Amino acid sequence: MRTVGRIAGALACFTGVAPGAYAQPFPAATKAMATTAVERCLALQGEAAAAKYAVLRDAPTGINSARVIPAGGTHGVADDDLPEICRVEGTIAPTIGFLLRMPTRAWNGKFMMGGCGGPCGNYLEDRIDQALVRNYAVVTTDMGHKGSGWLFAYNNPQGQTDFAYRATHLTAVVAKEIVADYYGRAASYNYFVGCSTGGRQALIEAQRFPTDFNGILSGAPVYDEIGDTPYFLEWNNLVNTGRDGRSILTREMLPDLHKAVLSACDQIDGLKDGLIQNPLTCAFDPKTIVCKPGAATGFCLTREQADVVQKFHDGARNSKGEKLYFGMPWGSEEQWALFIGADGRQHWPNGTSITGFMGFERSPGGSYRLTDFDYDRDPARLDMPGVIQNPVNPDLSRFRWAGGKLILFHGWNDNNIPAQASIEYYQAAQRANGGEAATRQFFRFFMPPAINHCRGGEGGGEIDWITALEGWVEKGQAPDQVIAYRPVKPYPTTPRGLEDYGLTYSKFGRHPLARDYYDTARPVYAYPVVAKYLGKGDPADARSWGPAGQ
Repeated sequence: MRTVGRIAGALACFTGVAPGAYAQPFPAATKAMATTAVERCLALQGEAAAAKYAVLRDAPTGINSARVIPAGGTHGVADDDLPEICRVEGTIAPTIGFLLRMPTRAWNGKFMMGGCGGPCGNYLEDRIDQALVRNYAVVTTDMGHKGSGWLFAYNNPQGQTDFAYRATHLTAVVAKEIVADYYGRAASYNYFVGCSTGGRQALIEAQRFPTDFNGILSGAPVYDEIGDTPYFLEWNNLVNTGRDGRSILTREMLPDLHKAVLSACDQIDGLKDGLIQNPLTCAFDPKTIVCKPGAATGFCLTREQADVVQKFHDGARNSKGEKLYFGMPWGSEEQWALFIGADGRQHWPNGTSITGFMGFERSPGGSYRLTDFDYDRDPARLDMPGVIQNPVNPDLSRFRWAGGKLILFHGWNDNNIPAQASIEYYQAAQRANGGEAATRQFFRFFMPPAINHCRGGEGGGEIDWITALEGWVEKGQAPDQVIAYRPVKPYPTTPRGLEDYGLTYSKFGRHPLARDYYDTARPVYAYPVVAKYLGKGDPADARSWGPAGQ
């Protein structure tokens, strides 16, 4: 099986940049002349700034624009809580773009970098707005390219290196330099928060550049950047395709399948509520719902359909039956719709997948189809780019010695990246960093139940991770639990979709949440502790739950 330990050793050679390796701040005369917010902002694209940033060691940088944006934001929605900012766009040679936003009036003295998603290629401003409204200076990067999709990686070692680690690290270095120039002092604390690709960026930072950030939040990280597509997304498509090219298990079956799983396992946590707190305790067997001749009518599966359900759960295998990757946990069945064509036919991903453009040492490009992937021959071929891309080194000793704090979370119902991959990484980290007690001193892991990829889902998914991270870094308050809130309304898929929320719900992800924003609040305990209903009180109230076995 492709595990964390298999290629971890190859990553230990990556290190950060030596302290004090950068140019000195602006000349005193320049700062004296720039007294107002606008003047200080404009000075960042002046001659003195250009001369300084152009010679930053390992990160020659140009400022493309610097301007003051009034309070209210630029998303085109009711983001009336965003402060006035100095908005700076720049380029780190050769093609790394970044967007830095700095409050002009009430900076909290801290800096936060936000991760991107998928192939990146843009600035996901809304993902880090939750820090900007707290008056952080915030930055995001496009990871070295513009536009959607994986075309940038086609036989492009520079682009692949930027995407792997260079863009994240150098953006942090340059942004902190600009923050210090703008405010006249360096940030007191530096944080990184990200999920999915952003979660991978977060672990890359902890593993390879341990002095960049004091606190790091990694959500649903992509441990196998190359393999996740063929081993997870594509595998489920493959095993669910019949000889006629149609889906064996259809979307219409998923709600009833989910009910069958809940019937077997929902009550384990002490409450029948449609959620499974710990799917690893669920021993559901799809053969128990195979249709029996002459039985009464009702939901059941054919043997072929039950076999597909088991393969979804078990994960990718080669022809010898050897496990290559993790599958979907019980309780996540309604999320399996991602793998099933809406019209009953399978929609095979085309050549714009990551596998064709970055999966092998010599990329086949647009001619590659995921149906070409050989589960016996090709796994070893993925290891070569994986050594550069994958954040699987469990040795976090340099991050620990630097005083860093790391929070990892992964929702159980994630249908993009298997949640069990995070369990494997955390257990490997415990072994590599002195055991469970020693690891918990700087690394905590949470597995919110019934939460989808990064957020959303029946389990809630709205969690104040920033406050948890701040409390640990700044006050020494290690988080034993967080509270997961379930919004009353479903999540919008784009920032503009927030317009449908009205004024209250336009504060997407803002904490503390208004009471009318959510209908359920439940605790999520640091792994491996699982929440259990105490037997009395409102199940929607976090106070009605406690740690199982205590």
